[in-house]
Amino acid sequence: MPVAPATGSRLSIDPVQIGAAVGIAATTSPDYQFTDAYGVTYTGTPSHLALSALARRDLTGGIYPDQPAVAPAIRATARTLIDWFTSPHTDPRHAAEFAALPPLRVCELVVYLCLHGDADALNQVVPESLRHYTDHLLHDPVPDHDHPLPRLIDQPYRSLNSTETRLGTRLHITATTPDDAAQVAVPMTVEAGESISWEFTAAIPVPVEDLNGLLLDQDYSLGDYLEDNRELIEAHLDYSDSQNVHGLDITGRLAHPRDI
Repeated sequence: MPVAPATGSRLSIDPVQIGAAVGIAATTSPDYQFTDAYGVTYTGTPSHLALSALARRDLTGGIYPDQPAVAPAIRATARTLIDWFTSPHTDPRHAAEFAALPPLRVCELVVYLCLHGDADALNQVVPESLRHYTDHLLHDPVPDHDHPLPRLIDQPYRSLNSTETRLGTRLHITATTPDDAAQVAVPMTVEAGESISWEFTAAIPVPVEDLNGLLLDQDYSLGDYLEDNRELIEAHLDYSDSQNVHGLDITGRLAHPRDI
């Protein structure tokens, strides 16, 4: 089992501040829950709720604005811990112990891995090396010079999950709205584009007086003529006859409700 390269971090992160961004404090009760901007309230296993909140870009986007690398690092690390502690390869005892952790301890673990772990190496912690990390995070103080972060990784890489499942579906969390609505409106900025093409053979009407010049002029192609007289082929540009190899290309990003 290879050893991951050691790495340092220049980030300055306080677990208490990270927790405050998602409503977690030292006095947070074991029945921690949070409600997002869309009116959805999340309840369930406190440690899973904490990871879920820390992994969401809408809840952590504004933390440490003077250190723009912090928010993405927090989210990525939270997603790593979701992978680790909800994997079928995780020791069931470790999964249960993690589920019992208070939310602020989860924030401490996320910050610890951000500051002391190599993100690329942590992504290579899979079935064989996983138990070394989950046991360490559950039973050792962090940071702890007597028990440093393990540096074992798995090569070749093997997925932590036997089937492709989305992170959220593996968390013990229930989402509800005040009116028990099945859907909520999420403002998004959507960009969609599509490249379509047609290829066909057709008899195109050309005025007799223009035919000789059209076929003689090398600088004015048949394509130019068709672009200038698109009505001549409009009937052939039926979408049912179009060709699209790549499909619709769509990107989306969260938008502020005021933009709607």
